[in-house]
Amino acid sequence: MITHHEMSSEVNKTVANLSIEGMTCSAGCGGKIQQDLRALKGVTNTTLDFVEERSQNVVSVEFDPAVVTEQDLIKCVSGIADGQYKVVTMDVVTYKGLQSSGAGGSSGASVTDSFGKVFKVLNLLESVARIIQQ
Repeated sequence: MITHHEMSSEVNKTVANLSIEGMTCSAGCGGKIQQDLRALKGVTNTTLDFVEERSQNVVSVEFDPAVVTEQDLIKCVSGIADGQYKVVTMDVVTYKGLQSSGAGGSSGASVTDSFGKVFKVLNLLESVARIIQQ
């Protein structure tokens, strides 16, 4: 299941939070998944939220949707270790950069930066809450 959200941010970017079954460790499993995703053209960054003994763990992938598709990300994960890993859900967040009016000075930029960070934390918490509820 793939869900989409838009959030205001200081920069334009797209991040897919992949809830993945089958990971047993952060270094081997999580590292391999991140390595293979980063090898895809259009993927700029990955991060891992791994908790031992949790049935699903989350890999966040910052990517350019004009270069790589959501299905490409799923196919990449599914193709590792003869299908050991399964993407159960994907939450795609598109961060839209706020336009500066030019009159606000630097204080407006710092407020925007703070809100962007708060939204990122809220998004992560929402993803974790969904995993826990399952």
